[in-house]
Amino acid sequence: MGYFARAATRLLARVLVGALLAALMAACGAAPTARETTLSDCNNGLPRRCGEVGRWYEEGNGVPLDTGKALAMYEKACAADEPVACGRLGRMLMEGMSGRRDLPRAAQLLSGACKGGHLASCTLAAILLESGRGVARDGPQAAKFYGAACNDGDARACANLGTMYLEGSVVERDESRALGLFARACDADWGPGCSSLGLMYEKGRGVELSWTRAVTYYTKACTLGAGSGCLFMAFACEKGLGIEANATRAAGYYVQACEKGLGLACQYAGLVYEQGRGVTADRQRAFELFDFGCGLEYAPACFAIAEYYEQGYAKPADRADSYFDRACSAGHAIACVRYGESLNRGPKADPARAKSLFARACALGDKLGCAALSK
Repeated sequence: MGYFARAATRLLARVLVGALLAALMAACGAAPTARETTLSDCNNGLPRRCGEVGRWYEEGNGVPLDTGKALAMYEKACAADEPVACGRLGRMLMEGMSGRRDLPRAAQLLSGACKGGHLASCTLAAILLESGRGVARDGPQAAKFYGAACNDGDARACANLGTMYLEGSVVERDESRALGLFARACDADWGPGCSSLGLMYEKGRGVELSWTRAVTYYTKACTLGAGSGCLFMAFACEKGLGIEANATRAAGYYVQACEKGLGLACQYAGLVYEQGRGVTADRQRAFELFDFGCGLEYAPACFAIAEYYEQGYAKPADRADSYFDRACSAGHAIACVRYGESLNRGPKADPARAKSLFARACALGDKLGCAALSK
């Protein structure tokens, strides 16, 4: 008997055993549950059913949560060309779940799942294609995937496609269409879509300018958890645009936006507390907000922390250099110069490193860095 014949015989035997067990349980009055049937199918020659088992483990549904086992089950089902499992596997690899991040494979799996009809994968595939993460950048294909997902009801995809139509770099600029897509996303309670819709009314793009309507959408965006909406509300409150000016409310919105992960908002919030605009001046609170922003890799916030250490508002003073270094690495030219100047003096001077920092500052367009480099 040949290899393939033996393999087919073993597969048939496993299926028959599973069927026999199910029949015996039914005869004894104990018919297998749907979950038992799914697990039996997964283990006995029907790997496409393993995708559902993987979902149990990923969600902790009836079994201990175990992303490692979820990945293994999705792998098994995906190998049998089950698009939903391939999409879920791709998402997990994109997000780095269970310690595994593989963007090239994630892009391949998500694109394949999208084309195979799993439209929930289309948005993630489009994000990778649009950004060029793990795959060659392909804006037109990303737009097609966003369109498919948007038509299937994915609000995030609608908002992202709207941005493409607004910018006009991948598809032909169409502000009216962008407006409609942002409205569709906002109506589906996608916060960033509401922020973008508000910005359209603020700027009068594709619609008559209306600060009142802009504020309405910014408020909704912030309530839905979009940091951009909170930040735009802070600007509106501080300047009295579409709403009564209120520095205290503005400060609150800046903090909310910071806590939702916007480094720029942390910088503004820190300055509000440093300067006492609408709140009691509080350098310690300002320091905390700048530090949070630095943790989000926002260079100006790291620079502000460095200055706090350097000026004695925080101790020890020698920690300033590490923050100048972080700010420089994030593209803050003046931080590169300040760190380079520090490395040119003192017992731990490092002229070679200082020169490289001045060179980076110069490359970033800073004249002081270029001047220091020429000395």
